[in-house]
Amino acid sequence: MFRRWAEARIYRRTMQLAVAELRRAARTASALEKLHCLEVAEQKLRDALWLRPERGGEQFEGGLAEIQRSRERTLREQALPAVERLLEVAGALATDRDPMLQAAGELLCFLHHYLPDDPKRPLLSARLRELGGTQPAYQPVTPLSEIYRRPEGGVGCAALIGGLLVVLLLSCLAFCWLAR
Repeated sequence: MFRRWAEARIYRRTMQLAVAELRRAARTASALEKLHCLEVAEQKLRDALWLRPERGGEQFEGGLAEIQRSRERTLREQALPAVERLLEVAGALATDRDPMLQAAGELLCFLHHYLPDDPKRPLLSARLRELGGTQPAYQPVTPLSEIYRRPEGGVGCAALIGGLLVVLLLSCLAFCWLAR
C-alpha cells in the first residue's frame, strides 16, 4: 500500500516536471536550452509511463511524438543555422573564440545524436575540429528506472507494519512502567 502511494506521488511529480520542461522549452529562444528541455521532458514522460504503464496510451504516444517533431524542427530551423553562424564568427576571430566553439560543439552533439543522416553535419563537424573545437559526448538524461528500484512485493509493507507494532508495544510498556 505504501509503495503504491509512493509510486503514485512520484508519478505525479514526474508528470509535473515533464509539463514544466515542455513549457520552458516553448518559452525559450535558445536552441540549446530548448533541446535540453525537450530531452528532459521526453525522459520524464518515459519515466511516468514506466511507473504507471496502465495509464499509457494515446496521450503518452502523442506527447512523445510531439516532442520528437518539436526537437527535429528545432534542430533543422534553429540549431543548424546557429552552428553555421557560430563557426563563421569563431573563424573570423583570432582570440576568445572558445565560448562559441563550445556552444557549437554542444549543438553538434544533439545533431549527431538525433539527425545522423543530415548532409551538413559532417561538414560542420570538420569545420569545428579545424577551428580547434571539440564536441562533447552525448549524455542522455538518466532514466528513473536506473535510480528508483521497486521493492519486492510486500516486504516494505510488512516491515512498516512490524515496525509500527514494535513501537506500539514499546510505548505501551513504557506507559505501564510509568503508571506504577
